[in-house]
Amino acid sequence: MVQVDDRVENITKIRMSLRVENNNKYVRGKGKVRESMEQFLKNEYKMKIVDNEYIIHVPYITIEELEKAVYDILNEFDNEADMRNCFVEVDAYCDELGLTW
Repeated sequence: MVQVDDRVENITKIRMSLRVENNNKYVRGKGKVRESMEQFLKNEYKMKIVDNEYIIHVPYITIEELEKAVYDILNEFDNEADMRNCFVEVDAYCDELGLTW
């Protein structure tokens, strides 16, 4: 926990399973999409891969801020995949707080 103004910033662990697929059989790019997403998560959220799941550490002050941060990550994944004619399926879990996305 870190003190920010008068509020306490927490860090929680989020587990994510990620599936990247090409939009059709004539498109290539899912490897680049996955590589780009992994680099983003490593740089921003200290990602580790455990049992084919991504484990990231997300700072938050309120549950609403945590949910917004996770939705921003999912939106980033969707945009990256869309730029390379792919799509993603992501399941995210916060066991500590009992949240799923």
